Amino acid sequence: MTAWQRVRTPLREAEVLAQAAECSRHRRGLLVLGAPGDGATRFASDVATRLRITGHQVVRRDDLDRAGDGDALAVPADALLIASARLGGPLHPEIAQAVAARTHTVTVPTLTRAETADLVRRAIDHPPSARLIEALWQCGHGNLAATRLAYDQFHRRGWVVVSHGHAHLTVPVRQALDAVVADPERWAGPADQAALTALAIEPRLTLSDMIALHGAAAAEGLLDRGLMRVRRDAGGNGPLNVHPPLLADVLRARCVAPRLGDQLQTMTGLPDAVGRLPTLTWWSLSTGQPIAPDAAVSAARHAYSVHDYQAGVQVTDAALRQSGRLAPRHRAALLLIQGLCLRMLERLGEADTSLSEAATLVAGAASADGIEAALAGEIAAARADLAHYRDRNPDRALALLAAAEGAAAESDDDAQRTLLAALAVLHLLYAGRFRAAVQRRLALPQDPPGMLARRIDALQAVALDALGRGDEAIVLLGALDRRAGSAPVGEWVTEEHLSARFVVVLHCEGVMALARELPRFAAVDGDERVRVDHGMRCLADAELAMETGDVARALSCAEDARNTIERDGPEDYLARALSLCALALALHGRQAEARTHLARLEALPGAANAAVGPDIRAAVAGALTALGETAGALAVCRELAEEGLDGAALRGAVTGILRRDGELCAFAAGLRVRGAVPLLIQSLARAVLHPSAREALRIGRSAAAAGQFALAHAAGSLVRDQGAPGSALHGEAMRLMSAAAGHTRGQAVETPPAVASLTRRESQVAELMSRGLTNTEIAQSLQLSKRTVEGHINRLYRKTAPGSAPSAP
Repeated sequence: MTAWQRVRTPLREAEVLAQAAECSRHRRGLLVLGAPGDGATRFASDVATRLRITGHQVVRRDDLDRAGDGDALAVPADALLIASARLGGPLHPEIAQAVAARTHTVTVPTLTRAETADLVRRAIDHPPSARLIEALWQCGHGNLAATRLAYDQFHRRGWVVVSHGHAHLTVPVRQALDAVVADPERWAGPADQAALTALAIEPRLTLSDMIALHGAAAAEGLLDRGLMRVRRDAGGNGPLNVHPPLLADVLRARCVAPRLGDQLQTMTGLPDAVGRLPTLTWWSLSTGQPIAPDAAVSAARHAYSVHDYQAGVQVTDAALRQSGRLAPRHRAALLLIQGLCLRMLERLGEADTSLSEAATLVAGAASADGIEAALAGEIAAARADLAHYRDRNPDRALALLAAAEGAAAESDDDAQRTLLAALAVLHLLYAGRFRAAVQRRLALPQDPPGMLARRIDALQAVALDALGRGDEAIVLLGALDRRAGSAPVGEWVTEEHLSARFVVVLHCEGVMALARELPRFAAVDGDERVRVDHGMRCLADAELAMETGDVARALSCAEDARNTIERDGPEDYLARALSLCALALALHGRQAEARTHLARLEALPGAANAAVGPDIRAAVAGALTALGETAGALAVCRELAEEGLDGAALRGAVTGILRRDGELCAFAAGLRVRGAVPLLIQSLARAVLHPSAREALRIGRSAAAAGQFALAHAAGSLVRDQGAPGSALHGEAMRLMSAAAGHTRGQAVETPPAVASLTRRESQVAELMSRGLTNTEIAQSLQLSKRTVEGHINRLYRKTAPGSAPSAP
């Protein structure tokens, strides 16, 4: 268990440096505004510290909004005023005038999830696990004060332990959140608390609702002070959030009957309140008030749409108890939503019972019951999703969808048939059956509706990449981006879209191209609608390191991913973590551990029945190659190719290509692949089979430009072995290898160069070679003749020749 320590380094280092530079350049101070607990004081302190380091005289003032008549600002003329105040807090007129004359103003945003994780890592000296970060994020959403308050309470209860180098939360997130006790007076006064309590009880209240309940001045004041925020995806009058969220938990817990009833009673006068507000609808049902069945269904759907699954279960339970007054279509709809919410709460047995009962109702319904085909399709889709999740196999899910599609065909409902056929495509994509999925996607008579089409097309881009059709995957990704630009706010931010962008760009265009995409991923990092688990981040880091040939980092990240996913999920990706661990361990020379991971992977039921299934199999092929089992690796690659997954098969053969295995190179040379990086890999395989120094040099240069340093090193090694020492090609090859070797490390067959025997001048020449300088440029830099430089280079070659090329994945 580790305690929270004072963080001494700036949290937002780039922004701190930028603001300090701005103050220094213009000789003007800074007023930092932030909501309570968001870190305005800390940010101002970091800027002031930076300015003092650079020799400026600084005067610091905090909480300017609380200063009165007797608190005049005494700031020397040559000093910079660095101050902070609460967002929305009015300044005394004299202080406001003095501050305006001497400062410029910035507003501090809340920390993103990644910044919060970095803050926690610095404060406790250990990287936090996904579960711990999620609990802290649910409490604070980037609010520094709330984050530390929650952590301190977890720590005092002994719920934080350190194992495998990470700090873990030992209890479920919900249990941890229920145990956090905060003092609302720290953030808000009594009047503000009264308004925030209503929002804490009913999170679906809109800004117009709050104005109707508490007045425009109170609502605007809460927004100005950052205690209430409009959700990002909601627009100007959408649902609101209490900030920080732990404040909502405390206010909700304090509001017990009869105060709870009084608060909810005041909401009944809001327009369309019952049916729009889930908590109010549940209370009305629980107190025996007559509620129209359509309103109950609408409220339950609202709860599910905002991921308030517990409220969804409460509403449906209360509505279903009125069984005598419910028509079959209403009962089926409520059972559907109940099953969906229970599924998300991991109560899978209860979810199956609810959805099966809903399906039975639909099957036995008469035409007079009014059960719409769309509702029947939703029930079939939910049952298929649950079956796929429980079985880790799409077969039962596809059978359920096929049966529902047959029923739709009998009723001549073409729209419903298209929807069900599209869902079948989605399940094939989820299972990694990409060839069948792409064929069935093309056979759809029309595009599926809205969001479903974007999800399918995102996964289809991944499928095209695995099929070796990288150019088509890039085109489809561009079409997705253009469609997302016209989609409702936030709809494009899906797990499928983000993963497709990462996979397709990395595999088809390379590491450098992916680096240009990082702002897209950073843009959603602070979005409360998107949760990218820590284990998923580690998997992405491991794949990226593997592409560059940095096996040491890939192993570290893959082990972090394995440990995190084993403890905190998502368990669907444990197989991918194990496959990457096995590959990295095999490349690192730790053969026994690699075999253990391969055995664990083989024991997982349905390990390859996933969208990442082809890449799992490709990693297994790479691990087998590194373990010396070329025949086994070749068998895996051929199985992938037989399924049409040429792109995945090529990735499975990469380790053998880099190690110049003739069989794997011949196999890879015959695959049909497109895309910049796949074609480079295939060209390298052909260059191994049919040596051409100039072609290998071209491949190496192109690979280095794309950030594929393992390929670049292997290509340089080919050129080096074919060129005569001292020749231009040989020199280019050595420079290419030297530059690439800076990014590749941790290979079992890599032998460190004998640098200890180099003279001072040879070390200087080697350093300049690693920067990519030509012989002429080295001579000019060291003021030597070109012939002398060539002599030093020849001696370098003789001394470092025993070093083998890195064996990257």
